Amino acid sequence: MQASTDHERRCYCGKLYQTISSLGRHTRGCPAFSDDCKRFLRLLAYLEPGPVPGDLFRRALFPFRKWNENGNESRERPFQLPDIFSDEGRLVKAVMDAIDTHAVRVTIGSSVSRGDPWWAHRNFELPESSRIFIQNSVDSLSGQLDSARLVFHGFPISDLDIRFIEKGNALLPFVVPLLYKLPVNKLLPGELPSTIEVCISMSHFGDLDFKENALAVAETLAGRIGPSPLDFSIALRKATLALAGGQMLSVWPSPGLDRKGNSQRAEAVLLRAQQCVELGHVSEAWELVGQWTPFHAAQPSSLETVMSSRMDFMKGKLHRFRGNFGAARQYLEPLSSQHPPTRVQFSARLHLIAVYTELGLWEKAQTVAGGIEIASGRQRRLYRLAQAELLLSRVLCGFEEDLPPAKRLFAEIVSEYEGLGRVSGKTMRRNFFRACFGLAVIGHLQRRGQALFGALGALSGWELAYRAARECLVVAEGFPDLICHLAMAQVQLSSVAVQSAPSLERAKQIWADLTSQGLEQRFCFTNLGTRWVDMVSEWLEASGCPRIVSQWGGTAGNAREGD
Repeated sequence: MQASTDHERRCYCGKLYQTISSLGRHTRGCPAFSDDCKRFLRLLAYLEPGPVPGDLFRRALFPFRKWNENGNESRERPFQLPDIFSDEGRLVKAVMDAIDTHAVRVTIGSSVSRGDPWWAHRNFELPESSRIFIQNSVDSLSGQLDSARLVFHGFPISDLDIRFIEKGNALLPFVVPLLYKLPVNKLLPGELPSTIEVCISMSHFGDLDFKENALAVAETLAGRIGPSPLDFSIALRKATLALAGGQMLSVWPSPGLDRKGNSQRAEAVLLRAQQCVELGHVSEAWELVGQWTPFHAAQPSSLETVMSSRMDFMKGKLHRFRGNFGAARQYLEPLSSQHPPTRVQFSARLHLIAVYTELGLWEKAQTVAGGIEIASGRQRRLYRLAQAELLLSRVLCGFEEDLPPAKRLFAEIVSEYEGLGRVSGKTMRRNFFRACFGLAVIGHLQRRGQALFGALGALSGWELAYRAARECLVVAEGFPDLICHLAMAQVQLSSVAVQSAPSLERAKQIWADLTSQGLEQRFCFTNLGTRWVDMVSEWLEASGCPRIVSQWGGTAGNAREGD
C-alpha cells in the first residue's frame, strides 16, 4: 500500500498527522475543517502570498457598486461568489474559526471605521505550507475563479468611491498576478460588463505594463458581449494613457443621448482639453470645457455632478496657466473643501497651494497643505514637491530662513525620483524636472555674485534641470527650456568673463518660436514661473540685455495685492 503524502495528512488548520486515521479523528472536531472555514481559507490560498486585508471579505457581504445607465449609483451582485458571503454570521464564524485554530497569521491592518467589524481591519495570511496544501487539495481553476471574483467584487470603481486610490493600492498586490492568469473564457456572461468596468478602474494603478494589460483584458471581454458604451470607456482610457506617454489619440463618443452618455462626452471633452494644453492652446481648451453641461442642468445625475467637479478643476487649472490667479482661486477653493471629497480634491489642493503662493497668501497656502491626506507613494511625492515649492516661493519673496529646508527637501525629492530607476510617463518626468528646477534655483541664489567656481556650480544645476526638461516627452523646446536657458545666460554674463552667452541666443530663439506659433505656454510646470522669470529678466536687464520674455499677460502682479 502506497504511503500517504504530507498533504494528505494535513488539516486546514495546518496541523500535520502521522496517519490518515489520526487526521480523521482530529478533523471531526476541528473548526477549521468546517465547510465555511475551508471556503475562507481556500480564497486566501489563491490570492498572492502575503497579508490579505479583511476589508476585502467584508465588502463581499455588500452589493457591488457601479454606475447605471442613468448616471446614478446602482448596487448589484454580478459576480458568482461563494455562498459564505450570503450571510454575515457565516463569514464571521469562518473568520473566527480560522483565527482560533491558528490557521492564519493575523496582523493589524488599516484603522477601524465607525460601524466596521474589527476583523475587517486586520490582515490575514496563510503559512506557506498550508497555502501549498490547500492549492493541492482544490481544483486550481475553481480556486482562481473564486479568488478573482472576490477581488473584482471588492475593487473600487473610479469616481464612485471616495477612497478609490487607497482601496485600489491596497488590492494591487493581489490584482496583478490574478489578472495575468485570469481564465477570461470561464467567466459567466452576466459577469462580463462589471468585470470590464473593474479592469478599466484597475488601469489607474500599477506600472504601464499592468495598466495596458488591464485594458487588454477589458477589450477581450468586450469582444464577447458585442458593441456597447464600454467600448468608448476603454478607448478613452487608452487615449489617456497614450497622452501620459506623449502621444495624441483622437477619441469621441457616439452613445445614446442619456445621462451616462453625456458623462462620457464630458470625459472626452476633458481629454481633448488636456491635449490642447499639451500643445500650448490654452484658450482652445477653455472653449472646449465651456461647451459641456449636464443633461438636465437643474437635476444632474450623480455621475454628471462628478464630471462637473472635474470640469471646474480643469477651469481652475486653465486660469492658473493663463496667469489669472484670482479666477483660478474661485474654482479651486470650493473643490478643495468639498465634502464628501471628490476624486480631484487632492490635485485641486496642490494647484490651490500654487495659486496662493503666486498671490502671496502664505498662511492660506500652508493651511491647505496641512489639511492634505496622503493615500499613496505618488501622492506623497507630489505633496512634498508642493511643500518644497511653497518654501522656495517664500525665499524668492525675501524669507531667507526658508532656504535651507527648501534645499534639503528638493534634494531629497530628486534623490527619491532617481532611486525609482527609470522615470517613465510624462507626468512623472515633469515632476522630476520640477524638483531639479527647484534645486537649480537654490543653487543659483546661493552662488549668485560668486567667482568662477560658484558660477560653474550654478551652471551644473541648470544643465541638470535642462536635461530633465528635455526628457518630458515634448519634441520642441518650450517654456521650461526657455527658463533654463535664461538662467544659464544670467550666470554666464554676470559671473564668467564672456562677452556673449549662447544660452541667451537660444532663449531668444525659443521665445520667438513660441510667439510666432501663437502658443500660450506662458507657464511652466512649477508654481515659481512668474516670479522667477521676472527676477532673472530683471538681472539680465541690469547687465544691459533687453527683456526677452514679455510681462505676464494677466494680472499676476496685481492679483498679489490684497486677500
